[in-house]
Amino acid sequence: MELSSPVPDRFYLGGLSSPVCSLGVISSLLGFKTRGVGPSEPRRSVPGESDAAASTGRDYLGGDLAVSAFADLSFDLPLKLFRDNGIHGHAFLCAGNLAKLSEGEFKNFSFPEFRRTFRSSAGVGIVFPTSLFRIES
Repeated sequence: MELSSPVPDRFYLGGLSSPVCSLGVISSLLGFKTRGVGPSEPRRSVPGESDAAASTGRDYLGGDLAVSAFADLSFDLPLKLFRDNGIHGHAFLCAGNLAKLSEGEFKNFSFPEFRRTFRSSAGVGIVFPTSLFRIES
């Protein structure tokens, strides 16, 4: 018998991380819907929910194998006022993917397909450090 992995034990990738604290949390993959990377299926209808809402959405299933990477390049901004206060710019790149291996899905797993379906995003922003935390935009 091939068991499903429990939902809380699965990995989920995607979604915005908080602009407070730091970028690159293991479960965030900037530029994608929350939990939007990895296996999904058409949304199941829920009693009391309109059929239109169910037909347009997706249920994100999570995965048993998660790979993510994050790179950040920080740089000084041209104004002395910014440099004196620790305010600097940054450019980032993040990438990742999920795969379901439970319920016999490991039989269908292939590294070339996993590599082909990797998702990535890139961006630039400004970092505002404070004495308690840093704000990134």
